[in-house]
Amino acid sequence: MLTGDQIAAARRLAGIRSQAELAVAAGVSRPTVERAEAARSLIPSMNCDAMARIIRALEAAGVVFFLRAGDGLAGGVGMRVNPQTDS
Repeated sequence: MLTGDQIAAARRLAGIRSQAELAVAAGVSRPTVERAEAARSLIPSMNCDAMARIIRALEAAGVVFFLRAGDGLAGGVGMRVNPQTDS
């Protein structure tokens, strides 16, 4: 699971400028993205489907999520932009 800060950072890393743009890409409401990012250092209280949609939208935009050795899913997720270029 991602924290609110990680969702916001991944959105910016992906070049998605607004919460509304991420909401459209994820197929969730803008308030859902706003609440998720507002959780800050906590894991947002939201249903798993909405979280999965946000993660898939960020991955589709080029963000790669990974766990560092010894980290757990609860906030220990790292991220980077996929270095592959579009063909």
